[in-house]
Amino acid sequence: MAKTENTLTYLLTPISNFYWSRLEEAMNEINLHSGQVFVLLALYKDDGQSQIELSKNLNLAPPTINKMVKNLVESDFIRTGSDAQDGRIVRIFLTKKGSERKELIEEKFDEIESQILVNFTETEKLILFQLFEKLKINLSSDEKVTNNI
Repeated sequence: MAKTENTLTYLLTPISNFYWSRLEEAMNEINLHSGQVFVLLALYKDDGQSQIELSKNLNLAPPTINKMVKNLVESDFIRTGSDAQDGRIVRIFLTKKGSERKELIEEKFDEIESQILVNFTETEKLILFQLFEKLKINLSSDEKVTNNI
């Protein structure tokens, strides 16, 4: 059995903590919270999602999405509206203010990425992204992923 210090979990924890701390700091500079930004990013990709869709797409509990949506509505980043075909479904839409934040969010993500990847070669970055994509698949899938290496 491996020592705790030799596990991926042990290695990823301080990296994750640093990232979330830096992300929260960067998002606060543009009047957002680190979790809220992912709601906006999901809406940039597909505006008009329901809370259930956002919950599924972001892998967050419905009460968490509900709170984020409420706060983003209060801050005028998003608005809610009834579904055209089914009035029981509430859809989430970007406001002008929310849409205008996209460029700033992208800039902040670029700044963080530049900071954390400063000593990486382009090849190392490519490999890291490929490995993280595999980790993401493994964590989001109930099925066993075969090793393609």
